[in-house]
Amino acid sequence: MDKEIDLPCPACKTIIKLKKNAPQEPVVSGFDSQAGDALMKKIIKNSRALPPMPQIIIKANEVLSSDKAGFKEVGDVLATDQAMATRVLKLANSAYYGLTVPVSSVQQASALLGFQALLELITVVSTSKMMGKALTGYAIDARDMWEHSLSVAIGAKLIAEKKFPALVNDAFNAGLIHDSGMLILDDYVAEEKATFEDAMDKKKTIQEAETLLFGFDHGIIASEFFKKWKLPPCQTHAIRYHHKPSQSGGDPLSRVLHAADALANENKTEQNFANEQNAIDFVGFSDDEWAAIGLEVTESVNHIMATMS
Repeated sequence: MDKEIDLPCPACKTIIKLKKNAPQEPVVSGFDSQAGDALMKKIIKNSRALPPMPQIIIKANEVLSSDKAGFKEVGDVLATDQAMATRVLKLANSAYYGLTVPVSSVQQASALLGFQALLELITVVSTSKMMGKALTGYAIDARDMWEHSLSVAIGAKLIAEKKFPALVNDAFNAGLIHDSGMLILDDYVAEEKATFEDAMDKKKTIQEAETLLFGFDHGIIASEFFKKWKLPPCQTHAIRYHHKPSQSGGDPLSRVLHAADALANENKTEQNFANEQNAIDFVGFSDDEWAAIGLEVTESVNHIMATMS
């Protein structure tokens, strides 16, 4: 017999009524069902969990994509945000970037590191607050959330550098925000905590529990949300399929993200992640190469977190 679940919208407090079938049945049949699609659109419309795309990233992208960009123009991007500039310089001087000469200005950092590395710095600093949030519904603390985001970003970058050089920047950026959908869904998961935990016990993975409850997972809703940010389609596509790259139409970036996510989850005692082995095989590393990448990811994340703490 069907039962109704009252799912309050955390932003506007509107009651969203969902029908719950027998325990083994999903609430809706999936993303393509009208129920799941309507709920996702409503959540995105009312979500306050993610801000608009940080203006500083927009400006930095505009400057760095210009053929006329120079060190002065890059410095001007940060001139209006001294706090951001200070944090960028602190990270530039960290062990992660391995500069032998400390830098004291954004222009100097740009000259020594290059424009793309500077954009990476700006992206890390500007998203750290957003991605470093505690998730009550998912029971993930702020440090673990940020550490995992960094791990996947750096892992995806390293994998791309070795196998798909053209994807390096997209891999890093998409990796950094690949789990943003969990920020959007967290309040809703908290509202139905018992149902979610019961689903987790039965379904084993986070994305399966989300699909049981909502009809879609955090990758799908993040992909839809980031259309507002006008992210490159290759990034939104990879974020959507980072748990199911086999459904991505053979997209290499989806497989890179999935492999980096698997690497970041490899040493966790509690596994809520299902590997698609073909995605890991696709990136084509030996066991020794895979272990070396994992070690580099761990060291890099530790350097960054120690600098930004």
